[in-house]
Amino acid sequence: MFFTNSIGNYVNDFVKDSFAINPFGDKSWLGSWTIFYWAWWIAWGPFVGTFIARISKGRTIREFVIGVILAPSLVSFIWFSVFGSLGLNLDTNIISKAIETTETALFVVLQQYPLGRFFSIIAICLLGTFFITSANSGIFVLSMFSSDGDMEPANSKKIFWGVIQALLALVLLMTGGLSALQTCSIVAAFPLAIIMLLCCICLIKELRKEAPKKE
Repeated sequence: MFFTNSIGNYVNDFVKDSFAINPFGDKSWLGSWTIFYWAWWIAWGPFVGTFIARISKGRTIREFVIGVILAPSLVSFIWFSVFGSLGLNLDTNIISKAIETTETALFVVLQQYPLGRFFSIIAICLLGTFFITSANSGIFVLSMFSSDGDMEPANSKKIFWGVIQALLALVLLMTGGLSALQTCSIVAAFPLAIIMLLCCICLIKELRKEAPKKE
C-alpha cells in the first residue's frame, strides 16, 4: 500500500517538485539536500556514465535504458518504500534514539525487528559494496582518461588514482566533514551541468544521423 501510494505521489508531484526552488523563507533544506543531491549525481555523471558505457558496449539503446534506468529505479522505489516506512510503527523513544546519530539510525531501527542483527550485517555488506563499486568506477574512468582513452589502463594508473581519491576524501572529511563534501560537489557540478546539456544535444544529433531513411 505504501509503495502504491508513494508512486502516485511521486508521479503527481514530479513536475512541481522538479521546479521547486523555495524562493521565500528558509532555504537550508533545499541547499543541504535537494541541491546537494542534484549536484552529487551530476558530479558523478562523467565517471559513472563512462563506466556504464564501457561495460554496456554492444547493447542496444533499449537494453541500456531498461538495464540502467528502469530496473534500478524500480528497485529503488521498492527499497525506499520498505525502509522509508520501517520505523513508522515504532515507539517514539526508539525513533528519538535513532535520530540522535544519523549514521547509526538504520541499525537502531533494524534491531527492533526479528533477525535485526542479521539484516544489519547485510546492510553493512551492501554499504561496503556500494562504496567499493562507486570508487572502482571513478578510479577506472580517471585511469582511462589519463591513458589517452585506453580501455584497459595499467594497474599503476589505477593504484595512483585510488590513492589520490582516498586522500582527497580523507582531507575533505578532516577539514570540513559533510559540509565540505557538499560544497565541493555543488561547485564541481555547475560546469558539468552545462556540459551535460551539450552532450544531450550531441546525442540527439547523432541519433538522427543513424535513424533509418525513408525511401
